[in-house]
Amino acid sequence: MKKVYSASVTPLLADGALDIVGLRNVLQRNVKHGLDGVFILGSMGEWGSFSDDFKENLVRESAAILSSSSAELLVGINATSLALSLQNLKRYSRYAFDSYVFMLPARTSALDPVKSILTILDAADRPVFYYHCPPNNGIDLNLEQFDTIMAHPNLKGIKNSASNMWLRRELILLRNDRGYNTLLLEGQEWATDEAMIAGYDGMLCGLGALASKVMVAIARAVDQKNFPEAVNLQNTFIRLFHGVYGKKLQTVWVGQKYALVKLGLIETPLTLAQEMSTLTAARQAEIEQCLADYKDILD
Repeated sequence: MKKVYSASVTPLLADGALDIVGLRNVLQRNVKHGLDGVFILGSMGEWGSFSDDFKENLVRESAAILSSSSAELLVGINATSLALSLQNLKRYSRYAFDSYVFMLPARTSALDPVKSILTILDAADRPVFYYHCPPNNGIDLNLEQFDTIMAHPNLKGIKNSASNMWLRRELILLRNDRGYNTLLLEGQEWATDEAMIAGYDGMLCGLGALASKVMVAIARAVDQKNFPEAVNLQNTFIRLFHGVYGKKLQTVWVGQKYALVKLGLIETPLTLAQEMSTLTAARQAEIEQCLADYKDILD
């Protein structure tokens, strides 16, 4: 069966503290919808906006909430340097969760990217997903470099958020030709159906805090080889994307949080990664209309 992971938001109270009740509501709802796992402290989770203590508390609380479920917890160790990512790895290692997720930092050093990834893979006490997202950090890898990291036994999978159809197919062929077991997960919300139909193992993408039900439905349609239904559901997913994020992506973080507030799941739409002023009255109305239009596939 295709895997479905959510790259989740981080719910906050009005004073910027972690909304633990909201976190529980979101994660338990995701489990109810059948998600295989949740990724915290990624780009959607505003990893760069929080203190070390805040992030550790988020890991602790998330692990406790999911401990009684079969859902996996994936924890981001992103930082502004390799050394700081290694510190995050060590700090979080005391908690019970399934995998780390590592994205190379933006060009803050001249370190070799492959050596950096291998350093994380060697140091990790549990499996690691590599988060490939050149639009975020400006770092791309060629196929020879992917071959090197995929050969490492501690690499569990790749979250491919490159928006690159060529790379998607080449990674499938590389894995097949070399006999690797690396999970290949689509990281872009608007392309999950075609990626899984082509041979990807699933998705790990944003909007999952809100739209976990439709994400799982897309995967199940692909499992059943009902490709027209998968495409129809994907188009609905994209319309949700437009309604919540905005077609110009003007409310990526705050829009999803506002939608979760309107569903009674979290307390505030506060985000530290985006200007709150982007959540205009017009955008609020559009998000509320989107929720009304697609209520049946949200819960």
